[in-house]
Amino acid sequence: MARSSAKTKDSAYQVSASARTNTMAIWSLVLSIVSIGGIGSIAGIALGVKAHRRVSETGERGRGMAIAAVILGVVTLFLSIAYWAYLGTHFNVTPGHGGGFSQ
Repeated sequence: MARSSAKTKDSAYQVSASARTNTMAIWSLVLSIVSIGGIGSIAGIALGVKAHRRVSETGERGRGMAIAAVILGVVTLFLSIAYWAYLGTHFNVTPGHGGGFSQ
């Protein structure tokens, strides 16, 4: 009888441990969405990769969230690069000019 109660405790612990969502996966998705100049995208990609590894090791929830964060981070990084390239070509901002107005 004692053996079956120990088995129940272990399975209850595993259910509660796997029911948690990985915090790193949540933050990676948030950073990938809130991309300020591309810095958030890079941080979201890095955290998403780490979160995916940790979720695989611990069995926590959040695998899909980590994958979505990496994909979204790559997309927002490319959009940020395109945005800065657009500004650089349309406002004649070149290195060495300091970004000031020319007369």
